[in-house]
Amino acid sequence: MSSGSPPQRKSLYEKTQGPQAVSIEALIQSGDTAARDASAGYLDFFRERLPSVEGLADAQSVQPSEDGWKSLYMAAHDLRSSSASAGYQTVSAICESLEGLLAERDPKNPLMRDVMKLHLHALSLAVSDNAPIANSEEAIRLIKDLGRAVDKLPRI
Repeated sequence: MSSGSPPQRKSLYEKTQGPQAVSIEALIQSGDTAARDASAGYLDFFRERLPSVEGLADAQSVQPSEDGWKSLYMAAHDLRSSSASAGYQTVSAICESLEGLLAERDPKNPLMRDVMKLHLHALSLAVSDNAPIANSEEAIRLIKDLGRAVDKLPRI
């Protein structure tokens, strides 16, 4: 008779003890391989997802709605967290700036559309073949400039 609960995963301690123990080095190598695999296909995933985010932003520029702003914010949040997990820190920082724009600034401000577009263009650049190297002076300047653009808009 099954209790219906999912099987318990072994703790790290349990995995490294006893006759079926796995060495810590092997576990680390397995984790590194999983991280590389996740990172390897990320840019393709991101490039496929970005047009839908751009579509949400365009829709908000034409006919803004509370639900539309929430959807756009959640899409930016998803891209930020997935890019950080995949090791794309510049992309994550741009998404974080976009999240701040969407959460903290007045959506009725006429400049909102332009600042959203700046972020979306920056994201396109960050995943292009001409992308600035992460943490380079150019990437850091891009992120700071986006922050300055956001700061020009009044807070909610």
